[in-house]
Amino acid sequence: MSQVAQLKDETAYYSLIKVSLEADWQAYHGIRRRVLWELRGKSSYDSHFPDEYTISNHPLLLKLAGRPIGTTRLDNFGQGRGIVRLVAISQPDQRQGHGRALFRLVEDYARSHSLKILLVKAAPDAVEFYNKTGWITQEWDDSEYMSSGSDCVQMVKALVG
Repeated sequence: MSQVAQLKDETAYYSLIKVSLEADWQAYHGIRRRVLWELRGKSSYDSHFPDEYTISNHPLLLKLAGRPIGTTRLDNFGQGRGIVRLVAISQPDQRQGHGRALFRLVEDYARSHSLKILLVKAAPDAVEFYNKTGWITQEWDDSEYMSSGSDCVQMVKALVG
């Protein structure tokens, strides 16, 4: 297991790992397929999408006491900027603070890779969550509107510390 970060709070033990093992890839794709595709009525999930395996992209899996519960991918755009993509918390684990834990760990991971600005294309129903965690609405790339998720809201967060 390639562990990148740990977070212990009053009630939970989290770890964020860069996905490398087959079992972690299965959990990573399973959570994303279910939460971001199936529960949204989509059926075209591709676990072999080439971007998943690009060297500058970091597929990350959040575990709670060793159990996979969340995913994201952090793509390094260079020049201190990275984009957080396809954030998902497994359905039974949603609305329990795990998304906040995921982002604390992702932000630490991003800092360790010299990233200073994070970008995200937030689903409309997630904008409030992002606003509460310090993200602001800001257009950052017109070409992103042409890609999938054109109904998403572009947001940005400066990393401090």
